[in-house]
Amino acid sequence: MLVLYIGLLLVGLACFIAYAVLPFRIAKRLREDYPQHWKVIVDTGTGSAAHGPQLWLRMQNVLRSPAIAAIDDAAITRLWRMWRYSQWVAWTCWIAALALQWHSRA
Repeated sequence: MLVLYIGLLLVGLACFIAYAVLPFRIAKRLREDYPQHWKVIVDTGTGSAAHGPQLWLRMQNVLRSPAIAAIDDAAITRLWRMWRYSQWVAWTCWIAALALQWHSRA
């Protein structure tokens, strides 16, 4: 029971880390393989490029839009799907671990 509990917590932690890291991997692939698309993400329309929190927000908007699927790159789509579902898997694992902890106390 303890092994299952710790396993659920570790899988949840790994998925949360993946959720945080995967946007950077997707951005790197876009920068290297599709510079014209990356320029659209970075360009703010004011003559200066987005950076820091502004770039992060723009990337989050892109990840939540159908733009990634429209690029039709298998590697980017795979990373995007992992990003999209990793948070759900993480929360499911952590809630299951809490339920297991609650059940073991009863």
